[in-house]
Amino acid sequence: MHKKDFLEKLLTVLSHIKVSKWPLFMAYRPRSFAIKGSDTREVLKLVKPGDILVRSFNQYLNGYFIPGTFKHVGFYLSEVTEQHLKQFAHVEHFGEFNTGRQMVIYAIGNQVFLEDVIDFCRCDGLAVMRFPRHLKSLQRRQMPEILQSYFQNPSAAIEDDADTQEPAEKTSFLKKLTSRKGSKSAKTEEEAEEESKSSHEPVAKTHAKLDATTTAIVKAEKDIAQHIAQGKPIEFEKIFKILYRIAIRELTTPHQTHLGISPFDGTTSTELVYFITKSLCWNYGIEPENHRVFFKSRDVILPDGFVDGDLEEVWKSVLL
Repeated sequence: MHKKDFLEKLLTVLSHIKVSKWPLFMAYRPRSFAIKGSDTREVLKLVKPGDILVRSFNQYLNGYFIPGTFKHVGFYLSEVTEQHLKQFAHVEHFGEFNTGRQMVIYAIGNQVFLEDVIDFCRCDGLAVMRFPRHLKSLQRRQMPEILQSYFQNPSAAIEDDADTQEPAEKTSFLKKLTSRKGSKSAKTEEEAEEESKSSHEPVAKTHAKLDATTTAIVKAEKDIAQHIAQGKPIEFEKIFKILYRIAIRELTTPHQTHLGISPFDGTTSTELVYFITKSLCWNYGIEPENHRVFFKSRDVILPDGFVDGDLEEVWKSVLL
């Protein structure tokens, strides 16, 4: 877990303070926001599983130290049940996390949360961004080398979790992507995990052994990324179950690799969403870049990166 330094602790305090320049006053954790009920109702009608929600807050002190219009990002999961938490994240005490039909997963500092989309819309500015329903290569982009290395040897960056091994399918996930809907080769969500026969052995003897579930998920991500890189279209609906599983696992098993992103408390929300969608983001211009954030030069993904890339804009509040 990333340990906060003094500046990051200060940023946490500033994130709760809202300042009005005229008349001059400060408010700690105010309850009024520019996004109103009518805006939230529009979002509820339009939002779909896999959408990225990017939000902003007016006049909060921490906002002056994070470049760009937007300050925070969440990933829309839709329905999350206690069964999902138990199956994918091995949650024992369900009161730890919210569940419901329209849930968003997001990070603040070192913590990952589930929140109803209505509550997530309590902000001053909001944009709903979407991956195309038919994913395909944009041709002008290549998969980053650091991502290729991760897919090739994830055990170099993930700590040992051998005690939680689970069985996994041996069928190629790539074949599932290209199989016709309704065919006998189509799998249920529970059968989405897969791995090669050798996945129970360490990828590299010098690194920790991965549990079977992680190995299967990473291979599925690799298949998705390679499929796009080869110029073959994929239906987003078919791969969302993989993104969903990655997201839910983050609640109790946070990723141990930063994939070129500098550990920083103020941008953990973007790092989380990037990690969930890393098999796709590179194709849509969303990658770590060097920015001066909170007095330091850092390799980060700013919230604006999800808006300025090539994702589809579904909805944006009128004040932005």
